[in-house]
Amino acid sequence: MTQESTHVEDRPSTLDAHGLLTWARRCVEQLAARREEINALNVFPVPDSDTGTNLLYTMRAAVDRAEGEDAWIAEGGGTAGAREIAVALGHGAVHGARGNSGVILSQVLRAVGEAATFTVVDASTYRRALRTAVTLVDHALSDPVEGTIVTVLREAAAGAGRSSSSSLIEVARAAADAGADALDRTTSQLPALTRAGVVDAGGRGLLVLLDAMVEVLVGETPDRPDYYIPPDPAASAAPSGPGSTDQDEADGTRYEVMYSLTHSDDARADELRTALRMVGDSVGVVGDGGSGANARWAVHVHSDDIGAAIEAALPLGRVTEIRVTDMLDPVGTRPARGPAHDTADPRPGDPGLRRVVAIVPGGPLAELFSEAGADTVDPGDRGEGVIDEVLAVDADELLVLPNGELSRDQIGALDAALRDVDGHALILPTNSVVQGLAALAVHDPTTTLSLDGFSMADAASGTRHAHLVRAQQDALTLVGRCAAGDLLGVVGHDVALIEQDAVDAVCALVDRMLSSGGELVTVLLGDDYDAAATESALARIRSRHPDIEVVGYEAGPGRAVAHVGVE
Repeated sequence: MTQESTHVEDRPSTLDAHGLLTWARRCVEQLAARREEINALNVFPVPDSDTGTNLLYTMRAAVDRAEGEDAWIAEGGGTAGAREIAVALGHGAVHGARGNSGVILSQVLRAVGEAATFTVVDASTYRRALRTAVTLVDHALSDPVEGTIVTVLREAAAGAGRSSSSSLIEVARAAADAGADALDRTTSQLPALTRAGVVDAGGRGLLVLLDAMVEVLVGETPDRPDYYIPPDPAASAAPSGPGSTDQDEADGTRYEVMYSLTHSDDARADELRTALRMVGDSVGVVGDGGSGANARWAVHVHSDDIGAAIEAALPLGRVTEIRVTDMLDPVGTRPARGPAHDTADPRPGDPGLRRVVAIVPGGPLAELFSEAGADTVDPGDRGEGVIDEVLAVDADELLVLPNGELSRDQIGALDAALRDVDGHALILPTNSVVQGLAALAVHDPTTTLSLDGFSMADAASGTRHAHLVRAQQDALTLVGRCAAGDLLGVVGHDVALIEQDAVDAVCALVDRMLSSGGELVTVLLGDDYDAAATESALARIRSRHPDIEVVGYEAGPGRAVAHVGVE
């Protein structure tokens, strides 16, 4: 351990909401720094070198959700408590969980939310959170294996329990050191790890989180050994070390299948676990702790029968966000047909063999799509030049999001142009920018083009969309007569309401959209909404629909005054 520069008594004994967010952000930073190391350690249950990437992706999803919760509470004039941030971290992790390791990580974060008091995380909270995480993980997994992240979690919880200190610093240190000791022992607990001479990748990732807690509290990271030392190529020609793709290291199944399940309950989640054990292994069905229509489960299974793994859930709830990875030949390990690309950042939309192109006006909307990983093409007033710009994108595979900016004829012309060049492309049915954002949110470059396109199209079709425009002249609509300058709420292709005030109009449009149900509302507000109008609109929507998740973004100038999407 490193030496402390001040006495323990001078250190904080609790973490408030800000401290908890600081810890979560530090976890992201440390997982990003250790991602390649953790990936290289990944030899069990499948040597697909993705554990570090999956943990990082899951933790980023958790932080994104928590930061959104913090901002929303601040907009309403309140201050988030530690429990609210912790619950948001758990929800975000379950919703964004990737891989078996991400599923387990989501339950660790969920447990913090279930254990936290409103204002702070203290020593007793941390002990209780680790104990709860062990219980949740043991219940969620079909066959917990010793010598993995499960073992490291259990020993970390035991270490925290053995500490009688009332100081969060001492309990966090005890948990981290116990986890490190357990990680060292994993090499001898699993034959795959013994043959490779490495520790468990998932356990190493969990230790990053435990050490980050110590670092945030103490100011210094515990000293740990280098857990992965690249082998000397001259020492052995046998491909049995970390990152090996030998099939004898795999668990006998080819596909990793993941999806989200909503409109379900704990009893049906248990039923799904039982059903999935019949079609595969490495089964995990984990919830976010929510109740009713807002509850969500992340489902994970290794199986040779993709259809059976998905169909098992259909009678038990709503299946969304399907992701399938070929573990024996994952995308990214095949020789590239085009120029090499940088794949260091595992966010969705990474440049590589596959790119997503969004047709969207320049400005804040284009920035939203760019931040989510897409290339953007400004259609201009008439969509001229779009084909040339799309064809100029350097990729072997393209997914194009028209977002309602192109006519049917223009889409046909783009399709013909794409068929005349090398590579593969899909034009997805996104009829609005909110559908495009929903599709981009589930983009998975690690699966096949067709499965990726299917999942994105499914997300788009599951997003009902509407927008506000200003009437250019007096006219008669389906809901009455409008005057030039009135705001028209268009649902699909039909005018559904007429309003004069921008805030009243978007709130009424959201009310209309939610009359048929929904869980998540996305509102994109154009230049008609200054900061005060934006805050007023979002606050009113949230107060009218307290059980619905509402997110708002600046849209900038455009033909539409505002866009609304409901999922």
